[in-house]
Amino acid sequence: MEKQTIFDDEINKKIVTILLVRGENPDGTSIYAYVAVRADILEDFMEAQGSGVFYPEDFGVIIEAGEGEPSPEVRKKMEDEYGFDEGRMIDIPNKEKVNDVLNQANPFNDEENDL
Repeated sequence: MEKQTIFDDEINKKIVTILLVRGENPDGTSIYAYVAVRADILEDFMEAQGSGVFYPEDFGVIIEAGEGEPSPEVRKKMEDEYGFDEGRMIDIPNKEKVNDVLNQANPFNDEENDL
């Protein structure tokens, strides 16, 4: 794993990733939430998600949420207002995958732009 620099830390405080999180509420009903999470706390978010009961609002801003699956209207709003394209979603199964996602999202991580 690459060493993070102070510059990387500052960039990651400004990058926001929107995640579609699916789960179940305590009574077993399927739920979803679109959550905006800063890149610098994405690993913590993933770790908490894997630990069982967790509250996404403790790690980011809930943009949309509901029971079942997002409706076509919610999906369209997310695409129109936030550029959230479900066809381009990346599965982040665990916190180890977070660095791969952050490296793809960071515009300053292009090897062609190395000084």
